[in-house]
Amino acid sequence: MSEPLARLRQRLAALVPESPGRSAADDEGLDARGSVVVVDHATGHIEDEPGTVPDGMRVAAGWAWRILVLGAFIYYLGQVLGTLSEVFVPLVVALLFTAAFWPFKKVLVRAGVPRGLAAGVCLLALALTVVGIVLLVSLQITNQWTELSNQAIGSFNQFVAWLRNGPLHITNTQIDGWLTSATNWVKSSQGTIAGYATKVGSQVSHFVAGMALALFAMFYFLYDGHRLARALSILVPARSRFRLLDAAGHGWIALVAYVRAAVIVAGVDGLGALIGAAAVGSSMWLAIGALTFLTAFIPLVGAFFAGTVATGVVFVTLGPVRAIVMVVVFIAVMEIEAHVLQPFLMGKAVSLHPLAVLYGIAVGVIVGGFIGALFTVPLMAFSNAFLRAVAASRAEAAASARRPSPPPEPAADGDVDAAPPPVAEQSGKQGIE
Repeated sequence: MSEPLARLRQRLAALVPESPGRSAADDEGLDARGSVVVVDHATGHIEDEPGTVPDGMRVAAGWAWRILVLGAFIYYLGQVLGTLSEVFVPLVVALLFTAAFWPFKKVLVRAGVPRGLAAGVCLLALALTVVGIVLLVSLQITNQWTELSNQAIGSFNQFVAWLRNGPLHITNTQIDGWLTSATNWVKSSQGTIAGYATKVGSQVSHFVAGMALALFAMFYFLYDGHRLARALSILVPARSRFRLLDAAGHGWIALVAYVRAAVIVAGVDGLGALIGAAAVGSSMWLAIGALTFLTAFIPLVGAFFAGTVATGVVFVTLGPVRAIVMVVVFIAVMEIEAHVLQPFLMGKAVSLHPLAVLYGIAVGVIVGGFIGALFTVPLMAFSNAFLRAVAASRAEAAASARRPSPPPEPAADGDVDAAPPPVAEQSGKQGIE
């Protein structure tokens, strides 16, 4: 420090006890904590007392421990929800189903249908849709099973002939050796395969039970959703209840818009895949369309998965040329979804950037697998609208607090409701009288 600045520090320090009536924040050269701060106006450099922590470090430390506490809370909450996944997952599925049928239920109620009957109609419509899709796909697979088997065997024979006569020049002895090795592996892994089959059967039973629980919860969400929301509002502090419930309402509106847009996107993807599969001559066109429709609820990833499965089916049954055509069809479907449907429908519904959606899905897959990928984007849609509403309410409250209150209007002559005179004036008049 230069000698003039050192003398200036000593003079300011000597003036501090001589000004008890003035706050340290108002004195030039003093900060809000009462410590002496010397400013070199030539360089703009600020020197603080030795041993004090800079403001930037204190702010960073405050953010750091809060982020650590919040991260620990989210981690342990995820552990608890993972333990209760057989109850929590059906509950979230029920919320998504409720958001999907919420506009339909409102239309029925406005038409004069009782709320209970409207909820029952929505539940019946969902059940008929799911059962209808599964039944149609099962009937198509059953009716085409013989043809599919013959096509698969013919494609396998063509593949073996290509290996034998193609550029690889693989001999029959090598092919027989590979087939023998595959057969031996299947025989030696019967216990493992049986364990996988048992596990799949257990998962199917859990899926059926969870679906029944989700449908049951969906009915009561549609029938008594407002009352349930009011009952849960007691968990919110009274001074913040209105603001948070209003933000939750905005989040619910965004969730309904997202589910409606997701259904439209999935329908367009499924219809495009169905038309493409029928055009290449696949007898599994309905199954491919249904698979694409169901997986398209996972943005940017579901269509890729359905396209891989559909291309494999077409390759096995119809050969490589038509499989390439099927790849082109799914590329076109994914391009339409990414450049037309997602920006115009999803973007308008939830205001989420595609990069945020992609990384959100990646995090969801890492944390929760397939279930995490399915629930991540709806959670992001709700959270985005919720936080935007909270920020808007805070900004409005701050603006209203800064806005000066209007002066009271003067009383008109002869107004019987004119304001009384001040207390001192009243007491003076009483004393005179």
